[in-house]
Amino acid sequence: MKDYTSECFEKVYRPTDLIAMTTDAGVTDITLHNLLNTLGLTDEQVKENLCLSYLYDGDEIDIAEIYNQDTGETYWQDNGGPWSSRDEIIIDSLLMWGEIE
Repeated sequence: MKDYTSECFEKVYRPTDLIAMTTDAGVTDITLHNLLNTLGLTDEQVKENLCLSYLYDGDEIDIAEIYNQDTGETYWQDNGGPWSSRDEIIIDSLLMWGEIE
């Protein structure tokens, strides 16, 4: 598991903020909220802001977790193990189109 005790940064995504995801048909716009719902990481449509926690590892960005800004509930977390295709979709979408600073 990666050490996320060093300084983490956060980016907030409102329910209307678009990112994108790659599909067999190409790239499609989607919100992070809908992406998590589509991938089965939320039981119902989340209405609160989502917070992305990340840190810099040299020139690269490591995403630590995605959680509900109001409740603190974690929807996705880097467990340091092998990634599933679901993990890859989330990370690829955020790194390519999530406008992480």
